[in-house]
Amino acid sequence: MCLTAVSLFSGCGGFDWGARLAGVDIIWANDNDAVAESAYRSLLTKTRFEPGDIRDIECFPSAEILIGCYPCTGFSLGARRRWKLRTDRNLMDIEGNFLYKEFLRVLKQNQPKYFFVENVRGMITAGDGWFFENQLQGFKGHGYTVKYALLKADDYGVAQSRQRVFIVGIRSDIAKEFEYEFLPPTHGPGRENKSLVLSDVIGDMPLWPSGEFLEKEFHGHYLTRNRKRPWNKPSYTLVANAAHVTLHPEGEPMVFVEKDKWALQGDFNRRLSWREAARIQGLPDHIAPKGNLAAKYRVVGNAVPPAFGKTLLTPIVQYEA
Repeated sequence: MCLTAVSLFSGCGGFDWGARLAGVDIIWANDNDAVAESAYRSLLTKTRFEPGDIRDIECFPSAEILIGCYPCTGFSLGARRRWKLRTDRNLMDIEGNFLYKEFLRVLKQNQPKYFFVENVRGMITAGDGWFFENQLQGFKGHGYTVKYALLKADDYGVAQSRQRVFIVGIRSDIAKEFEYEFLPPTHGPGRENKSLVLSDVIGDMPLWPSGEFLEKEFHGHYLTRNRKRPWNKPSYTLVANAAHVTLHPEGEPMVFVEKDKWALQGDFNRRLSWREAARIQGLPDHIAPKGNLAAKYRVVGNAVPPAFGKTLLTPIVQYEA
């Protein structure tokens, strides 16, 4: 019998798809983004998806595992630079930074055996560590032994230089017999598998997929840094903002001009398409978000690469087998 899981802040289902690949049955999911919901339903067709604001939901189904990828509105380093969020007070003013309390509410209510949380690496340092420490103390206070790690996507078979922090909780009664260990990296020099690069994952896709990539001009901020990786390298971290999506690897590389200024070369310079971005994330081709182009980029860019879900859930599945 499969382990069951409830998923909160589920997005388009990247982490949950990976959990399913590990052998976990996602029985219930929630998100308040209609485009993410449509994408999720196209992936995990048998999961009961309840749309809406989690704060309006009082009761949740029970399961052995609780998954939560709550928003990172002010935790990301990019957002903090952009909004000049330099102080604890700035971060305290962003309502989305406290949605972890909803995860704690469900954790306390249902007391699953295990939980998994994903967020941007900036969460560790946000508010001089206040937010992260409060989450850890909340988890421990509800009776869980907690471990966390900063993991790189390209270490686990994703063609992308993406780093995310993951928190794993084991209910204390189970932790007496089972000590969770993060699986070691599987891809890269000296490891079982070679690193995946752009040519491995999008090399067979059309070079000019009309209507699937943003054709907006490259503004000054876009040109403040290198946005193009070659075919034989993994992608830069994918983002949710369509205007900031990195360049397709075809054509000539960008060149450095001076501090905070790079220049385009040649005739082939376009952003990655949303479908290419989905491939780079490791999402299956049948994902089908219903929305405009910007919305498709948003839900794909916000996704957790499924490789993380599979990697993190595997030790639990093996222990419970």
